[in-house]
Amino acid sequence: NTQPNAVGFSTRMENGRKAGINMVSELQRIGFDKASIKIDIVAHSMGFAYAQGIIETLKENGYKLGRYYILAPENPSSGVVNLNDFENNGEGVWHYGTNESVDKLWEQDGVAPQNAIKGLEAKRAYIPATAPKGFLDCHWVYNYDWIFRIDQGKDGDVKPRIIK
Repeated sequence: NTQPNAVGFSTRMENGRKAGINMVSELQRIGFDKASIKIDIVAHSMGFAYAQGIIETLKENGYKLGRYYILAPENPSSGVVNLNDFENNGEGVWHYGTNESVDKLWEQDGVAPQNAIKGLEAKRAYIPATAPKGFLDCHWVYNYDWIFRIDQGKDGDVKPRIIK
């Protein structure tokens, strides 16, 4: 099904906002330095909507966002990502998945059919021919190890985070 499910997305996002409130509470409890440390986020499948809720809560509470890696998001077109919310105008923000315009239907994600996330239309990295493809293989997170082999400076590269 490639039809957006805005109601389901909103429900998961609202649950993410609740998780974000708990996360902020824990970050405050441990003395997290929100003035100098950025928070990186990795989301997969339905976790994309959930992460969107967490991100809203973090922003409202003054936390800085670093990078955002979104693997095979479920219902991607129901979400919106503002690159300006992340470090370096979203340089490290990427949507990874199948290419619904090029990949044969049987090589696409059948669990979470892919289409563009609003705001990330030009920030997509597609599964290469050397990685497993297929109805299920395109979705499972363990098949996304290829993202760590993208050369630095190329679209979709995962930059190491060095904390001093």
